[in-house]
Amino acid sequence: MRKQLLLFAFLFAGLSMQGVFAQTTPAHALKNVTIHHTDGSITESATVVWRNGVIEAIGTNAAIPFDAFEIDGGDSLYVYPGFIDGFSTLGSPSLPRSQDLPELDDPGNPPYYRSEVQPERKPSELLTEDKNFEAFMKAGFTTAALFPNGYMLPGQVEAFYLSSSHDNVGLIKGPMGLAGSFDTAPGGWGSGAYPSTLMGVMAKFRQVMFDATALQQHIKYYEQNPEMPAPDRDRVLEAIFPLVNNSAPLFFEVDSKEHIERLLKLQDEFGFDVVIVSGKEAYAKADELKRRNIPVLAGIDFTDMPEWYAEQKKEKDSDEEEASEEEISEEEQNYREKQLAAWKAEVTNIKKLMDAGVSVGFSSSGLELKDLSAKIEILLEEGGLSETNLVTLMSANTANILGLNRTHGSLESGKNASFSVFNKAMTEEKAKVLHSISNGIIHEFNGN
Repeated sequence: MRKQLLLFAFLFAGLSMQGVFAQTTPAHALKNVTIHHTDGSITESATVVWRNGVIEAIGTNAAIPFDAFEIDGGDSLYVYPGFIDGFSTLGSPSLPRSQDLPELDDPGNPPYYRSEVQPERKPSELLTEDKNFEAFMKAGFTTAALFPNGYMLPGQVEAFYLSSSHDNVGLIKGPMGLAGSFDTAPGGWGSGAYPSTLMGVMAKFRQVMFDATALQQHIKYYEQNPEMPAPDRDRVLEAIFPLVNNSAPLFFEVDSKEHIERLLKLQDEFGFDVVIVSGKEAYAKADELKRRNIPVLAGIDFTDMPEWYAEQKKEKDSDEEEASEEEISEEEQNYREKQLAAWKAEVTNIKKLMDAGVSVGFSSSGLELKDLSAKIEILLEEGGLSETNLVTLMSANTANILGLNRTHGSLESGKNASFSVFNKAMTEEKAKVLHSISNGIIHEFNGN
């Protein structure tokens, strides 16, 4: 009877049971820190309060609850929204080596798994231990959209909270779409399978779409006409239904202008939504992507700076009063100009897309994490991006493309408590993540 009266009292006071239970979980408060927001503004001597994975209060006047565990940053810590990797194979099982694949009796008509049509695979069902989970968190990432390792249609895309251990990586949303590329089926001479060419991949993709469309129609007809033959259910083809129905996008890894044009032809034919991943030459189709409202999860795995250009920059930055001028032939000069123009096009890809009004987020596609700092430095020095551009690219923009912007991508009351705490501004030399908060859980790295 007493419990019933207490419950009635809470309800009478306008409190939900969810709110009651929330108060039983202690809060955390990180105070006296500098917060970097996605709009470029900075809040100094600020406090972040979170409970149950949600930010309760943030700012200079944020009240700290009586039950909060307090961490004092001493005005020497820098807080950024948790970075989001928009397309990654973190935690995915390794692919078999091509030379280990068995020879097929009919390589021109292989089973789905050998032609690399595996859209039914989900990363949440395949996650394995991966040291890069912690490595990505140490680089400022708290969230990632993952897909299984593979080739043409390797599986589905799902979003996760990151953790140091794959056992604690938490599913946020999934499936959000299908992953795809123009990669041919693996295997060399004697162990290969169809499709083994670009045209073969496009033909196979079309056939899979036609087969999925036909199966879905058969299922619908059978539901209305049970006297007709029952359809042969197929989990591979049924995983394609979201593309057939345009209810989920195709996250497609593609780089060259010509391959982007081929992808757009497939979109015109079947009508599904597209998210371009990597997109090294996407700038060449920027106006078309803007017109079609196609976002880009851009990779930053651009080629190395030309050695001669790097040497010139080094000389200019040195203390020498006058840098020596290298004598080169006209032919070499012409070659260098073309080489530099091609490299500059790569590193300014993201800026050109942004300037054209294309929605641009971040993907680690093709990137080795050890190179992240160097690539970011190049984007700042040569790519026309500011620190604010980078923070927005790797947080708010990526969250928006993935459909996570209601809960992730910025530091605001009511949003998910996923952020990174650096020892200095992220673009400064030797900046390191000391604490990573992912879905409210604190991971400490002590700068190691």
